[in-house]
Amino acid sequence: MLLDIYGQFMVRVVAPIGGWSKGRPIAFIEDHDRGYPADLLIPNGLTSSELERYVTDKYSIFAQPGRKIRRLDAIERAA
Repeated sequence: MLLDIYGQFMVRVVAPIGGWSKGRPIAFIEDHDRGYPADLLIPNGLTSSELERYVTDKYSIFAQPGRKIRRLDAIERAA
């Protein structure tokens, strides 16, 4: 899942292959071609929409008038 956070930065959320039982989803703040771990402890077992809402709530402090958080693609799976 790739989220554009108010046009300021991007957050990519990657879930483990095999579902939530294989580990927690992790989030990265993307900067050009690199990613930096985001300081988020994402709960297990969230649906895709709940996961999007959780990340959105965590970054609401960056809100700006006329801008919003946009989802740019579907959730991804990592090995």
